[in-house]
Amino acid sequence: MKIDKIGISGVMLILMGLVIYVTSPLDQLVMMITWPLLSGSSEGKAVLLMIAMGSFLILNSLVNNCGFLAPIKEKVTSYSPDGRKFFKWTLLIIILTCLMGILIEFYIRLKYGVSPLTIFVSTNPTSTSTSPMHTHVFKSVFGHLADNMGGLVPEHVHTGGSLYPEVIPWAYFILITLPLAYITGLFSFDERRDIYRIFLAFALTIALIGMVDGGLYSQPLIIGLGLLFILYFVKKPFQFRQYILPLGLIFLIALSGLGLELAGNNSSYREIKVINQFEPVDLSDYHVLSTEKQGNITVIKMDTSVSDKKTLESLLPAYQGRADGFFMTWNFFSYF
Repeated sequence: MKIDKIGISGVMLILMGLVIYVTSPLDQLVMMITWPLLSGSSEGKAVLLMIAMGSFLILNSLVNNCGFLAPIKEKVTSYSPDGRKFFKWTLLIIILTCLMGILIEFYIRLKYGVSPLTIFVSTNPTSTSTSPMHTHVFKSVFGHLADNMGGLVPEHVHTGGSLYPEVIPWAYFILITLPLAYITGLFSFDERRDIYRIFLAFALTIALIGMVDGGLYSQPLIIGLGLLFILYFVKKPFQFRQYILPLGLIFLIALSGLGLELAGNNSSYREIKVINQFEPVDLSDYHVLSTEKQGNITVIKMDTSVSDKKTLESLLPAYQGRADGFFMTWNFFSYF
C-alpha cells in the first residue's frame, strides 16, 4: 500500500491531535492558537480539527494510490472528473443542515410559546445555552452519545447533552447530513495540487465543525464556508473579479445574521422566562423590575445595566438543577 506526502501529513495531524487529547500541558497553547478560527472553550474542537483534517488527507491519499480502491475512484471520476459536482453537493448539504438547525431553534421556542429570537438555556441536570445565532442543537446529539459512553470526553469539555431532550427527533438530521457532507467533501478533492488539497481539507473541516457546533452564523462556519466558496468559484486563469461572488455570498450570510441580531434586540429591558422552576432562586443581586407567574412559566423582567454575557454567566449556575430551563432576550448593543 502506497501513501504519498499528503497522506503522511494527515498521519502527523492525527498523531498531534491524539497527543493533545491525552495530555494537558498543551491545552492552553492550543486554545490560544485555534480560538480565532474555532471560538471554542476547550481543546476539544482543536483535536477534532486535527483528526478530521488528517483523515481527509489520509483517505484522499488512499483513494488515489491504493489499487483495491480503484473501482471507487473510477465511479467518482466518471460522475465528476474534476470533483466539482461533489463540491457543489457538499456546499448544499452544509447550508441545508445549518438552515435546519435554525428551524429546530424556532421549533423549541414555538413549543413553549416564546419569541423565536431569544437565547434558550436547558438547566437540568447541567446548563447548555443555544440560540438561532449560535446553535448547539446538533452538538447535543453527539454530546448525548458521548455522555452515555462515559470517559470518552474529558470532564472539562462541555458536551451540551442536557439540550438533547428538547431537540429530538429533529436533530437526528445531523446523523445523515454530517456523513454525507464528509463523503462528498472527500470525493471533491480529486488529484489536485498538494497545497490545494491541504487548504480544502482545512476549509472543509472548519465548516463541518461549525455546522455541528454553532450553525450558520458561527465563527467556524463563516470562515470555513467563505474559504469553500473561494475554492469553488475561483478558477484558472485567475482574475480578481472572481472573488466578487464568493465574498458576496458570505457577506449576505453575515448580513442576514446581523439582521436577525437587530430584529431580536431588546434594549429596554431583559425578559427571562423560566420553565418549570421547582426550587427557589435568589435574584436579590439583580435589578428585577417585575415577576409574573404564567402557568408553568415564570416571567421575570430586569434592566439591562449588566451585559448579556455577565447576566447569562451568573444565571447558568443559579438555575442549574432548579428548573428545566429558561429563555432570555438579548441586548445586541451590550456586546460593544
